[in-house]
Amino acid sequence: MQVCRVIVGALAALLAVSACARKPASIDVAPKKLKIYGLERGQRLTARILDKKGQPLESGAAAWTSSNPSVAEVEPGGRVLAKKAGKATVTATFEDVTAQVPVEVVDVQMIEIAPPALSLIGPAGVSVPLSYTVRDSKQKPVLDIAPSWSSTNEKVATVSPDGKVTSVAPGTTNIVARIGDVQGASEVLVGIRPITRLELRPATALGRVNESQRFQVTAYGPDAVAIPDVAAIYKSSDPSVATVDSAGVASCHKAGAATIRVELAGATAEATLLVN
Repeated sequence: MQVCRVIVGALAALLAVSACARKPASIDVAPKKLKIYGLERGQRLTARILDKKGQPLESGAAAWTSSNPSVAEVEPGGRVLAKKAGKATVTATFEDVTAQVPVEVVDVQMIEIAPPALSLIGPAGVSVPLSYTVRDSKQKPVLDIAPSWSSTNEKVATVSPDGKVTSVAPGTTNIVARIGDVQGASEVLVGIRPITRLELRPATALGRVNESQRFQVTAYGPDAVAIPDVAAIYKSSDPSVATVDSAGVASCHKAGAATIRVELAGATAEATLLVN
């Protein structure tokens, strides 16, 4: 009888130790921090309840709260919904154990790519840059965020981290700029052929401050046949007077004169922009 009591007592002690060992000791939340680009977009957090040995408990779910629901609202299942630009802290709680995740919401609505479509004509390996403008939900430019770039068909054209497109072989591809789940794209048509001469029109243009002027480049091959609206590299001799983007659109900033220069496959052409 005494032996049975000893055995029962030992089993009870073992069960008590086991129950103690399986008490929650920490919460493993993933990801450890969260940045959401775009309002009304969501991202899910997951939480594992761990014991003191780092092993997950088989039952139990964390409760979620946000320090600033007007910035980042959190649903019972751990999905965080971006409401407005700002920062918040999301807390996962289970019994007396908590874990926190910093959340930042960045207001990004769209990425405008210039030009939205381009013909990349010339020998293989010719490169031209794309321009981009990131806009928020109020259509205002966001200046401190750069997108990541990718090509949907790298056998046709590749793109560098700063948005420079390089031809590989004839065909069509899309060059995509991404910031989180927000993206913009430019359709690229690649034609492989030699370029011997460029022509930039208008040769002389008049512009007003805060207005823009579009320049168009035409390429010619050895057969002297015109290839209109090709993509090329544009530069301004005086960016304080006027800047020019990848689509050939010059923005006039102050009175003066600037030379707009275009280059493609070793050929160049120039035009004059007079701003008043």
